[in-house]
Amino acid sequence: MIELVMVVCLAAVPTECREERPLTGINSVMACATQGQMVAARWLSQHPAFTLSRWRCEVNLPRQEKI
Repeated sequence: MIELVMVVCLAAVPTECREERPLTGINSVMACATQGQMVAARWLSQHPAFTLSRWRCEVNLPRQEKI
């Protein structure tokens, strides 16, 4: 599974930032790279108090149990 990771900051307080990981259903790095900007724009339109600082795609690997 590929996750879109957005770093968003409050527009009123630009130093207050956090990561958001919206559920996207994206399953490849290439799809994330091409669709990530659209997903981020949609998220920002639903959360007008925030601005986008940056975004990236991450491979979300399940944790493996220690043996």
